Amino acid sequence: MPTDTLSPQDLGTDSAGFRAGTAKSSLEGALHLPNWGEAEWQHFFHFTSGRRVPAGDALIQQGEPDRTLYFVLHGELEVIAHSGNGLSLGRLARVGAGSVLGEQAFFDGGPRSAGAWALADCDVAAMTPDQYGAFEDSHPALARDLLFALGRLLAVRLRRTSTRLME
Repeated sequence: MPTDTLSPQDLGTDSAGFRAGTAKSSLEGALHLPNWGEAEWQHFFHFTSGRRVPAGDALIQQGEPDRTLYFVLHGELEVIAHSGNGLSLGRLARVGAGSVLGEQAFFDGGPRSAGAWALADCDVAAMTPDQYGAFEDSHPALARDLLFALGRLLAVRLRRTSTRLME
């Protein structure tokens, strides 16, 4: 689990890593908001809290009821799932800066469907549903942009899963 909280200054510095990572289309899970500039990202990250995850620690544990949405600022994580009988389904994804994790539980309120472990020291920006609500109240157009970007991300991930199942 994340061991400490990043200061607002660290979060501001690390957010540049997230923005740079979103430009790498090869990353699975990259969030694309090409019309957002520095001001929009600053508004957004104001409504998140920064966390540091040491290499080898879990950011997300499968089955937890947590609804926090995570934006990877720096580092790399591996997403792994297990079946109901405890058998490993293996690595689902490897994600880095510019990626988003936890969107399924964020939207549906269900338990975490997979776990995520830091492969290297990571910094993430965390957004709870309450923080999203405050962001939406303060910046409704940006909140709408974010929702559509997350919807596109979910669609891409669903298509990849469907393709894998059909192969």
